[in-house]
Amino acid sequence: MLKRALRKIVKGQKGQVLIIVLILLALGGLLIVPTLNYASTSLDTHRQVYEPKTLELYAADSGVASALIALSNGETTLDDYELNGKTVSVNITDMDDGSYLITSTATTPGAGSTMIHTGVSSSADFTYFFDNAITSNANVLLQPGSHVVGNVTAAGTVSYDEDNVTGNVTQGETIESWPSAEQLASYYEADVDTGTPFTEDYIDVSYDLITPPYVESLYREGSLDIENTDIDIAYNATLDGTIYVTEYLLIGQEPKDFILDLNGQTIFCEGDIKVSEKCRITGSGCIIAVGDIDFGPNGDVGSEDDFVFIMSVSGTTTLNPGGDFNGSIAGSVDVTLRPGCSLIWNGIGSEGDLNFPYDDVGVLHGSTTDMVLGGWDIS
Repeated sequence: MLKRALRKIVKGQKGQVLIIVLILLALGGLLIVPTLNYASTSLDTHRQVYEPKTLELYAADSGVASALIALSNGETTLDDYELNGKTVSVNITDMDDGSYLITSTATTPGAGSTMIHTGVSSSADFTYFFDNAITSNANVLLQPGSHVVGNVTAAGTVSYDEDNVTGNVTQGETIESWPSAEQLASYYEADVDTGTPFTEDYIDVSYDLITPPYVESLYREGSLDIENTDIDIAYNATLDGTIYVTEYLLIGQEPKDFILDLNGQTIFCEGDIKVSEKCRITGSGCIIAVGDIDFGPNGDVGSEDDFVFIMSVSGTTTLNPGGDFNGSIAGSVDVTLRPGCSLIWNGIGSEGDLNFPYDDVGVLHGSTTDMVLGGWDIS
């Protein structure tokens, strides 16, 4: 009996699946057209609304990147430009607190616009160079008879007698921000005309006693010798711009004496620099070499009112002037001072007094890698 009942139930359900499938196909046929219309409308909306806004955002973002490059080159203005069919306008505002405000706006002609606000400051702080008499990313050796007035900070060791230094001596100090040769080269290349190199391998600063010689900004591919050949009296030669040399630089090696007034300018050399006793250095300024610096000019260097900064980026700075040195030195340092002479740090006051790649608002020129972006607001 039970088996017969089951057979009747099974026979009574034959063809039901087909009916369900047909119903689903009918429903699918009714729904597919509005579904496709909805998808088409969604794609059109995306293409007409979201895609232009996305392109505006990308264009505005490019304006921020352009602003960072401009700041790294010491520029604070940018011309409008076109990207993705949008007009990009960038405004850079000096906030006077060590940072800039960047506003980048991408506008679609006849439609809307997208604006990005962000702040930027520098993660590289080089003011500590000017807080010390000596700063070294390696070791410092103070020879017997040397006297340093000011702080000495070194990543390595400082070899000295206690009576050598009037100030704090810090050893094993991590130097977090040390400028690279590439950063400094980029910064100082902006000061000179690299397209028209200086053709001579020497500069003769002798003159006729009426017009003092001014050594104008120059770019020398090769070595350079600054000398006086004619006059025994040490008249001034004055720097009137940045001196950039790609190999080695000799100053005052022969044959006659002269005075070189740094005049707030900078001498930068990709190789070594040797300053000899035929030259006397006056005025504030920077002398920077990627290689070694052998600094042995005649007489006092600088004064209470002048600050001279000497730096070897990746070599050794050897200081051996004929008198007191007023300022600061950096590099792997060996200091030898004549009896009665001192390295004296009197403070620079404002780092803006020197042509060094850290300006009064704290953005390192020549590099975008040391810049830190603040908040990011999109409207």
